[in-house]
Amino acid sequence: MKKIIVISLVLIFIILIALTLVLKPKAPPKAEISPEVPEITQPKVLYNLAGSIEKIEFLKDSLVLEATIIQIDETGQPIQKTEIRKVIVTPFTKFSHLTFVETEPNRRTPQEASITFKDLKTGDYIEVVSNQDISQAEEFEAIKIRVLPKSF
Repeated sequence: MKKIIVISLVLIFIILIALTLVLKPKAPPKAEISPEVPEITQPKVLYNLAGSIEKIEFLKDSLVLEATIIQIDETGQPIQKTEIRKVIVTPFTKFSHLTFVETEPNRRTPQEASITFKDLKTGDYIEVVSNQDISQAEEFEAIKIRVLPKSF
């Protein structure tokens, strides 16, 4: 009788092991990693530009910006191009100066302080933001002008 119980338990144990091996979920196939570099596409619209102030016309409420524009060449590689753009300043344009303050050792925090149009200088590196698509505009209105650090 003991033999029958031991044999029955061994058989049940073997059946359970066999079932777990058979019913074990299979791992999904691994995704292939493509060595291809994805194609870089240029945005269809552009709302901000960065560059150096070439000329300030306080009486005309405008400035001339030598903007650095990233474009894609025929081979699909990004290239930098500079273009001259005229920026119109309105009574609604906001101005600020961005700096980085060391708050802890090896940790810098950005701080933005309000400035005025009169605080801008020729040679300042700025970011100009518009609420229009300015990708092809030679002249556009700015809603925000931010002076960036020289090391930016």
